[in-house]
This record gives sequence, C-alpha cells and structure tokens, in this order.
Amino acid sequence: MAEQIYKAATVSGGEEFDRAQLTWAPISENPWNFSYTPTARAQLAVDFEAGGFWVRLQAEEARSALSLAERELNGRVWEDACLEFFVNPCPEEGLGYLNFEANALGVMLLGVHTPAFDGQTTEFDESIFQMRATHETLPGGMVRWTLRYFVPFAYIKRWFPSFDPKPGMKIAGNFYKCGDLCPQEHYLAWSPVSWEEPSFHRPECFGVIEL
Repeated sequence: MAEQIYKAATVSGGEEFDRAQLTWAPISENPWNFSYTPTARAQLAVDFEAGGFWVRLQAEEARSALSLAERELNGRVWEDACLEFFVNPCPEEGLGYLNFEANALGVMLLGVHTPAFDGQTTEFDESIFQMRATHETLPGGMVRWTLRYFVPFAYIKRWFPSFDPKPGMKIAGNFYKCGDLCPQEHYLAWSPVSWEEPSFHRPECFGVIEL
C-alpha cells in the first residue's frame, strides 16, 4: 500500500486557519474491521510566525453513539467519542512521538513516548493549546463535532530539542478516531495500522506530514 502523505498548509494565525480552504485527511482506514465507521477527518497547518501547528479534527456520527463521560484533564478520553493526533517530529532520530487526544467535549490527554518518557502524561498549561470544541446538529439525529487547537513548537521542543521546523521538512504522524466504551466500539485511522489488535501506538505505521 502506498505511503500516506499529507501536505500541511502554511497559515499566519488562527483566524487565517479558520478561513482557509484546506485539504482534509480522511480518517477512514478500518484496520480491525469494526462495523461502526463514522465519518472523520483531519486538517493540519503550520504557523511559522506564531510558532506551532494548528489542528482541526472533525467527526460526524449519531448523537446516540456518543459517550462523553470523561471530564478530567489527562483522563481516559479514548473511552469516549475521541479524536487523536500523534506526531513524530524527528523521524530521523527514531520512533519517539507525542500523542494529543481529546473527546468531543474538548477534554485533552497528552502523552510522551521517548527513551526517557514512556507514555507519561505531561505537566503543561492547558491554555497554550487554545482548545475549542464545537457541536453542530445535523438531520436524522446526527451531530458534527469539531476540535480545533494549537500545538506550540516550544512544547514539542521540550521533548524533542532538535526539532527545527522548516518549509518542506517531512515529519511523521497519524490521525485517529476511536471510542473504546462508546455504544458502538470503533477504531479508525488516516495512515493504515498493521497490528493484530486495536493499537494506535504504532509509530512505525505513521504517515508522512510535509511542512
């Protein structure tokens, strides 16, 4: 299967990101063949001026299929209706990565996976991510929910000091949709995952993100 490649747009500020007509990355791979396959997609833009990534993740699904139990920062958001962004900013150095996960309420979980930190959630000022979660009611009992947030380069450099983003640079990552304890369990990905059982923590399966 051909390697997934996403070309990130360049924007200047969150308002430009919101206005821009950006390419969507479909979160539609169903590696473990679960029957429930909601529509999900992702956008990523790089803001060299502000120093960070703008991320937009969106899903459309039946309101009755949503689980929204987790309210605590760094809680078990993957058990709810959840959208996720995993990124390896320095793939030439190995398979280390950061994971950004949030449920439909915008409650976040962050993890670090490097030789020094194995999945530990991190201490941070939540406000730096500028999380915004919105819900739009659709016909037939459906809902479109969207997460929009900012990932500062400074936060990434805390764990990957050599990260030096430049136009044309290639990093690695994946986008996911899941809901472990939703009424209909599901696991979807942008870049295909080759593993026997559901697991998003497979950096060897990340696609390419070009800045």
